[in-house]
Amino acid sequence: MYRGTNRTACTSQKQIADALLELLNDSSFQSISVASICRRADISRQTFYSLFESKENVILYELSKSCTFEPASGCGQEVTLRQLARNYSHYLTTHRDFLATLVNNGIIHYMYDQQYRSLISCDCFMAASSQEDRCFTADFMASGMTSIARSYIMSGGLEDEAYLEKMICSLFSGKMIRY
Repeated sequence: MYRGTNRTACTSQKQIADALLELLNDSSFQSISVASICRRADISRQTFYSLFESKENVILYELSKSCTFEPASGCGQEVTLRQLARNYSHYLTTHRDFLATLVNNGIIHYMYDQQYRSLISCDCFMAASSQEDRCFTADFMASGMTSIARSYIMSGGLEDEAYLEKMICSLFSGKMIRY
């Protein structure tokens, strides 16, 4: 995936992502071809493949650009479960439509990779822990956060941020399941 700053390339990336999202309103992810994305975006296949490896890459791009949960990088202090829960519940409610598109197309699992990278790259996420502990915890949390997003959408996306924050804290702290 292209990660540079060339204005034309960045504009083309956005056109491609917008085209795919528009196509997802009428067709399933599996039935959408790169050719149909190119037609909708009014770009060549050569341009597409110079910017993305696949249509899956376009979803990852969209997740990284407009729908990434950031756990408060640069805050100077270790992020707490309460802060993660608060930020993530806000993320869920403000990105409900995009998350519904992912769930309805059976591609919510792409969110996991982005969440994992987001946690690992956050300088405030378990900063005092070993890299191994950070990796295990980020894996667990990214999986859980993706599953929570799926459950939120599958239940109709009606829960408010306060409910979601409380549920996230309860789930990740182990209060929901007896030991």
